[in-house]
Amino acid sequence: MYLSIQGVLQFQIFQIPMVGADTCGFNGNTDEELCNRWMQLSAFMPFFRNHNTYGALPQEPYRWDSVANASRVAISARYSLLPYWYTLFANASSLGLPPIRALFYEFPDEPELFSVDKQWLVGKDILVTPVLVPGVTTVDGIFPGRGNVIWRDWWTHAVVPLTNGSSTITLPAPIGHINVHIRGGSVLLLHAEPAYTIYETMAGPYELLVSLDEEGQAYGDAFVDAGDGTFAFDGGASGGSDAGSLARKLALTAGGGQLNITSQWGEYEIVPLLERVVVLGVGTQPTTVVLQGTEVSGWEYDEAIGKLDIGGAGIDLNENVELVWI
Repeated sequence: MYLSIQGVLQFQIFQIPMVGADTCGFNGNTDEELCNRWMQLSAFMPFFRNHNTYGALPQEPYRWDSVANASRVAISARYSLLPYWYTLFANASSLGLPPIRALFYEFPDEPELFSVDKQWLVGKDILVTPVLVPGVTTVDGIFPGRGNVIWRDWWTHAVVPLTNGSSTITLPAPIGHINVHIRGGSVLLLHAEPAYTIYETMAGPYELLVSLDEEGQAYGDAFVDAGDGTFAFDGGASGGSDAGSLARKLALTAGGGQLNITSQWGEYEIVPLLERVVVLGVGTQPTTVVLQGTEVSGWEYDEAIGKLDIGGAGIDLNENVELVWI
């Protein structure tokens, strides 16, 4: 399991990004704990398949309740992140950017990260810290940025308690839990309602997760098309007369108490609405939230983690969007 991380990182350099391990192991017999941890790990890799050799013990996740439950949680997160994954692979095809990244790729000025091969980044924004040894309930994780970058827990949205100059912390990791963190300064387009299949998930509404950095800013992008293999990377600039309708590239930016969504190119008609916007790092409770020039009431604020949660937004992603909190 540990060596599979190195393999995936190497293949990103080879420009073969769609790779992953035979989850739970191919040769020999797995066990409940190994399969539990590995199913969670692989949910945050590009290629995710549970597979083993003839003659080995069966290892389908449903053979152990703990593995089935851990798999459901991890796969739900994977399905939520599918718009982010899709954008990463579009950028891999058009720009050569690796979807899976060693920590030093994003933080090249931190030599202490050069040898880290037990953690990885999904794109620039998601840090994964798996458990790789048996019988433990904690894991040590290094957080790039030397204490100057905000990292938030994917599951709870709480900020990791780092101080300037520190970067390593021991994280709780009970069986069935994998540590995943969101980088401050990121904006992620997500599926709001992960379903049984990808097709059903894609038909549901979107959610936007904004993780502000220490300066109150964040940015991201999203490549959206029908997901059926018919697409255009350049908004139709080099294609036929209808090529511009095959895809849409969104720019997602936040700063100064404001979120903007604009179309960089393309005219693909995005049908599902953006129903929820979550902004992390809002220091004080807003008095007013304004969407497209109209004050909205369907929002909540959690002071403990600086979380502004706007539900029932009904945002059309084919239009330019402005959301302001005051």
